[in-house]
Amino acid sequence: LKLAYIPFDEQLLENDYQRFIDYLLDEDCSFFLYRDFQVRNIMIGPDNEFYYIDFQGARRGAAQYDVAALLYSAKSEIPEELRKELLEYYIEKLSEICPIDKDSFRSKFYGYVLVRMMQAMGAYGYRGYFEKKLYFVRSIPLAVSNLRNILKQHHFPIEIPELINVWTSITKHEDFQDKEDKLLVRIFSFSYKRGVPADK
Repeated sequence: LKLAYIPFDEQLLENDYQRFIDYLLDEDCSFFLYRDFQVRNIMIGPDNEFYYIDFQGARRGAAQYDVAALLYSAKSEIPEELRKELLEYYIEKLSEICPIDKDSFRSKFYGYVLVRMMQAMGAYGYRGYFEKKLYFVRSIPLAVSNLRNILKQHHFPIEIPELINVWTSITKHEDFQDKEDKLLVRIFSFSYKRGVPADK
Protein backbone atom coordinates (compact mmCIF):
# COMPACT_ATOMS: atom_id res chain seq x y z
CA LEU A 1 0.00 0.00 0.00
CA LYS A 2 2.77 2.44 0.88
CA LEU A 3 4.80 1.68 -2.23
CA ALA A 4 1.74 2.33 -4.40
CA TYR A 5 0.74 5.46 -2.39
CA ILE A 6 -2.66 4.03 -1.44
CA PRO A 7 -3.98 5.88 1.65
CA PHE A 8 -5.11 3.91 4.69
CA ASP A 9 -5.59 4.27 8.43
CA GLU A 10 -2.96 2.02 9.97
CA GLN A 11 -4.79 1.39 13.26
CA LEU A 12 -8.16 0.71 11.62
CA LEU A 13 -6.45 -1.63 9.17
CA GLU A 14 -4.71 -3.46 12.01
CA ASN A 15 -8.01 -3.82 13.87
CA ASP A 16 -9.81 -5.18 10.80
CA TYR A 17 -6.98 -7.53 9.98
CA GLN A 18 -7.05 -8.96 13.51
CA ARG A 19 -10.84 -9.41 13.28
CA PHE A 20 -10.43 -11.10 9.88
CA ILE A 21 -7.71 -13.45 11.15
CA ASP A 22 -9.74 -14.38 14.24
CA TYR A 23 -12.63 -15.26 11.92
CA LEU A 24 -10.41 -17.48 9.76
CA LEU A 25 -8.63 -19.14 12.69
CA ASP A 26 -11.95 -20.52 13.85
CA GLU A 27 -11.18 -23.32 11.34
CA ASP A 28 -9.18 -26.45 12.12
CA CYS A 29 -5.54 -25.36 11.76
CA SER A 30 -3.86 -28.71 12.34
CA PHE A 31 -3.27 -29.59 8.66
CA PHE A 32 0.10 -29.67 6.92
CA LEU A 33 0.44 -26.27 5.28
CA TYR A 34 2.83 -26.07 2.32
CA ARG A 35 2.54 -22.24 2.20
CA ASP A 36 3.99 -21.87 -1.31
CA PHE A 37 1.77 -24.30 -3.20
CA GLN A 38 1.97 -23.10 -6.79
CA VAL A 39 2.52 -24.71 -10.16
CA ARG A 40 6.22 -23.82 -10.26
CA ASN A 41 6.74 -25.97 -7.16
CA ILE A 42 5.07 -29.07 -8.58
CA MET A 43 7.20 -31.29 -10.80
CA ILE A 44 6.22 -34.33 -12.85
CA GLY A 45 8.99 -36.91 -12.89
CA PRO A 46 9.91 -39.37 -15.65
CA ASP A 47 7.73 -41.93 -13.87
CA ASN A 48 4.72 -39.52 -14.22
CA GLU A 49 4.63 -39.12 -10.44
CA PHE A 50 4.21 -35.71 -8.82
CA TYR A 51 7.08 -34.23 -6.83
CA TYR A 52 6.85 -31.14 -4.65
CA ILE A 53 9.72 -28.74 -4.03
CA ASP A 54 10.41 -25.57 -2.04
CA PHE A 55 8.45 -26.34 1.11
CA GLN A 56 10.98 -25.11 3.68
CA GLY A 57 8.36 -22.65 4.99
CA ALA A 58 5.83 -25.41 5.77
CA ARG A 59 3.91 -25.39 9.05
CA ARG A 60 0.52 -26.32 10.49
CA GLY A 61 -2.49 -24.41 9.24
CA ALA A 62 -5.95 -24.51 7.67
CA ALA A 63 -6.54 -26.84 4.71
CA GLN A 64 -8.04 -24.01 2.65
CA TYR A 65 -4.81 -22.03 2.32
CA ASP A 66 -2.85 -24.31 -0.02
CA VAL A 67 -5.73 -24.93 -2.42
CA ALA A 68 -6.39 -21.16 -2.40
CA ALA A 69 -2.75 -20.55 -3.30
CA LEU A 70 -2.89 -23.04 -6.16
CA LEU A 71 -6.23 -22.04 -7.66
CA TYR A 72 -5.71 -18.27 -7.36
CA SER A 73 -2.07 -17.99 -8.33
CA ALA A 74 -1.88 -14.77 -10.39
CA LYS A 75 0.02 -16.33 -13.28
CA SER A 76 -2.18 -19.43 -13.67
CA GLU A 77 -5.29 -17.52 -14.89
CA ILE A 78 -7.65 -20.46 -14.28
CA PRO A 79 -11.23 -19.72 -15.44
CA GLU A 80 -13.58 -19.14 -12.50
CA GLU A 81 -15.90 -22.06 -13.34
CA LEU A 82 -12.94 -24.44 -13.43
CA ARG A 83 -11.72 -23.08 -10.09
CA LYS A 84 -15.10 -23.88 -8.53
CA GLU A 85 -15.07 -27.36 -10.03
CA LEU A 86 -11.54 -28.04 -8.76
CA LEU A 87 -12.42 -26.70 -5.32
CA GLU A 88 -15.37 -29.10 -5.07
CA TYR A 89 -13.13 -31.97 -6.22
CA TYR A 90 -10.59 -31.03 -3.54
CA ILE A 91 -13.26 -30.89 -0.83
CA GLU A 92 -14.61 -34.32 -1.82
CA LYS A 93 -11.13 -35.90 -1.84
CA LEU A 94 -10.20 -34.27 1.47
CA SER A 95 -13.42 -35.51 3.11
CA GLU A 96 -12.46 -39.08 2.10
CA ILE A 97 -9.23 -38.74 4.10
CA CYS A 98 -10.51 -36.93 7.19
CA PRO A 99 -13.81 -35.56 8.49
CA ILE A 100 -14.37 -31.91 7.58
CA ASP A 101 -17.30 -29.51 7.78
CA LYS A 102 -17.80 -28.91 4.05
CA ASP A 103 -20.05 -25.87 4.51
CA SER A 104 -17.57 -24.22 6.86
CA PHE A 105 -14.72 -25.08 4.51
CA ARG A 106 -16.50 -23.37 1.61
CA SER A 107 -17.56 -20.31 3.61
CA LYS A 108 -14.02 -19.63 4.88
CA PHE A 109 -12.24 -20.57 1.65
CA TYR A 110 -12.46 -17.14 0.01
CA GLY A 111 -11.12 -15.53 3.16
CA TYR A 112 -8.04 -17.70 2.79
CA VAL A 113 -7.88 -16.72 -0.89
CA LEU A 114 -7.69 -13.07 0.22
CA VAL A 115 -4.99 -13.81 2.82
CA ARG A 116 -2.94 -15.56 0.16
CA MET A 117 -3.51 -12.67 -2.28
CA MET A 118 -2.31 -10.17 0.34
CA GLN A 119 0.83 -12.22 0.90
CA ALA A 120 1.49 -12.53 -2.83
CA MET A 121 0.76 -8.88 -3.63
CA GLY A 122 3.00 -7.78 -0.78
CA ALA A 123 5.80 -9.82 -2.32
CA TYR A 124 5.01 -8.52 -5.83
CA GLY A 125 5.00 -4.93 -4.57
CA TYR A 126 8.23 -5.25 -2.62
CA ARG A 127 10.16 -7.18 -5.26
CA GLY A 128 8.67 -5.23 -8.13
CA TYR A 129 8.65 -1.63 -6.88
CA PHE A 130 11.44 -1.73 -4.33
CA GLU A 131 13.81 -4.26 -5.93
CA LYS A 132 12.82 -3.13 -9.47
CA LYS A 133 12.18 -6.66 -10.78
CA LEU A 134 9.85 -6.30 -13.76
CA TYR A 135 8.59 -9.90 -13.58
CA PHE A 136 6.86 -9.15 -10.27
CA VAL A 137 5.41 -5.84 -11.47
CA ARG A 138 3.78 -7.72 -14.38
CA SER A 139 2.12 -10.11 -11.93
CA ILE A 140 0.30 -7.33 -10.05
CA PRO A 141 -2.54 -6.64 -12.57
CA LEU A 142 -3.28 -10.39 -12.74
CA ALA A 143 -3.50 -10.63 -8.94
CA VAL A 144 -5.64 -7.46 -8.83
CA SER A 145 -8.02 -8.97 -11.39
CA ASN A 146 -8.47 -11.98 -9.08
CA LEU A 147 -9.00 -9.64 -6.13
CA ARG A 148 -11.65 -7.67 -8.03
CA ASN A 149 -13.58 -10.87 -8.84
CA ILE A 150 -13.45 -12.10 -5.24
CA LEU A 151 -14.76 -8.78 -3.88
CA LYS A 152 -17.64 -8.80 -6.39
CA GLN A 153 -18.72 -12.36 -5.70
CA HIS A 154 -18.13 -12.91 -1.97
CA HIS A 155 -19.08 -11.16 1.25
CA PHE A 156 -17.95 -11.94 4.78
CA PRO A 157 -20.12 -12.14 7.92
CA ILE A 158 -17.80 -9.79 9.86
CA GLU A 159 -17.24 -6.04 9.83
CA ILE A 160 -13.93 -5.24 8.13
CA PRO A 161 -14.57 -1.85 6.46
CA GLU A 162 -10.95 -0.62 6.32
CA LEU A 163 -9.76 -3.89 4.77
CA ILE A 164 -12.56 -3.73 2.20
CA ASN A 165 -11.65 -0.09 1.54
CA VAL A 166 -7.97 -0.79 0.83
CA TRP A 167 -8.78 -3.87 -1.27
CA THR A 168 -11.22 -1.77 -3.32
CA SER A 169 -8.63 1.01 -3.66
CA ILE A 170 -6.14 -1.52 -5.01
CA THR A 171 -8.63 -2.70 -7.65
CA LYS A 172 -9.17 0.90 -8.80
CA HIS A 173 -5.50 1.96 -8.84
CA GLU A 174 -4.60 3.03 -12.37
CA ASP A 175 -1.20 1.29 -12.33
CA PHE A 176 -2.82 -2.07 -11.56
CA GLN A 177 -5.33 -2.29 -14.40
CA ASP A 178 -5.13 -5.00 -17.05
CA LYS A 179 -3.37 -3.61 -20.07
CA GLU A 180 -3.26 -5.17 -23.49
CA ASP A 181 0.19 -6.21 -24.57
CA LYS A 182 1.21 -3.82 -27.30
CA LEU A 183 4.48 -3.32 -29.08
CA LEU A 184 6.36 -0.45 -27.47
CA VAL A 185 9.15 1.19 -29.42
CA ARG A 186 11.43 3.70 -27.73
CA ILE A 187 13.64 5.85 -29.95
CA PHE A 188 16.61 7.66 -28.48
CA SER A 189 18.51 10.24 -30.50
CA PHE A 190 21.66 12.21 -29.83
CA SER A 191 24.12 14.38 -31.72
CA TYR A 192 27.67 15.57 -31.38
CA LYS A 193 27.88 19.29 -30.60
CA ARG A 194 31.26 19.69 -32.35
CA GLY A 195 31.09 16.92 -34.95
CA VAL A 196 32.08 13.26 -34.70
CA PRO A 197 35.12 12.95 -32.43
CA ALA A 198 38.31 11.70 -34.07
CA ASP A 199 39.45 8.16 -33.18
CA LYS A 200 42.45 8.09 -30.86
